[in-house]
Amino acid sequence: MTDEQTTSDPGQLGWIVSWKVPSEVPLTGLRDALRTAGMDTDLAGDMTTQNALRRALREMNKDRVIRKLRCDGDNIYFQITHEDRQETKIEYWREAEVCLDGAGNVTCDVPELAAEARLLLNEHLAKRLTTDLTRLLQRVFDKRKADLVPIREQGGAYFVPEHCQELVDQSRALLRAIGGNLRSFAVRLGCGDTKASVAESLSQYLSELVGEFRESLEGVTSETRGDVLERRAGRINELRQKMTNYAGLLGGFAEVLAQDIDAADKQLAAAIAVVPTPEPEPETTLVEEYEKRMAEKKAPKDLFEQQEAVA
Repeated sequence: MTDEQTTSDPGQLGWIVSWKVPSEVPLTGLRDALRTAGMDTDLAGDMTTQNALRRALREMNKDRVIRKLRCDGDNIYFQITHEDRQETKIEYWREAEVCLDGAGNVTCDVPELAAEARLLLNEHLAKRLTTDLTRLLQRVFDKRKADLVPIREQGGAYFVPEHCQELVDQSRALLRAIGGNLRSFAVRLGCGDTKASVAESLSQYLSELVGEFRESLEGVTSETRGDVLERRAGRINELRQKMTNYAGLLGGFAEVLAQDIDAADKQLAAAIAVVPTPEPEPETTLVEEYEKRMAEKKAPKDLFEQQEAVA
């Protein structure tokens, strides 16, 4: 274990972690860094050409308004509109139309803009930006079912429970390899304010998870697909497991959270028991009823006429 690795002791609750990521990093370098840190390289997957083109067009928007225009099969069209700002007015005029086809090819009715869009698209396919790297770190913890508990509403600093020590070390190694940095501060027993702050932050974090779960039950009924119901039931089990893991840290909040999870479980059971009411048949108007009766009276006559014609 190096000096940079986290260490734990019996009185340690966990760590406060924060990180800094570079503005951009080559995709190949990111995958190498993941491998070096002992993480799954699939966490840095390929970007779709559509997303890469959107990023490319955002870089081309100086004095321009660029909007998605239409979809035609696998082709997506964007219009580039030039914005001419003058002292007393603003004028707009169509500059070009860009098309991305299903094979990832970019075409444009202005060759210079087509070349610029292709160049920028390929650059974005081959790199990842700050927001991508931040989301990747969050996926790292989510994939391990580890928790990043926000300790400030704006984010950027998180409490990580003690049992996630290895993941903190791997995240530090990953960030160091791509030119970033992770800082960690041990949180230990011995201070009442510290323990209370951890309990409050953790309680709020878990309450939000329960709230998100209850929102996900909207529209769930007995006719909901089996795989969806299975995922919802699995999520309840995950929430209960988190309660078990963090019971010692939650203090007096544990009982309230347990009740919230029980209520969410009952809400799921009630939703599954709901049998959707079929939509009522539209009321028949007097005219439609008259035409229906006339058709019923006419049917035997037509049949008699058919039999008479055959005879």
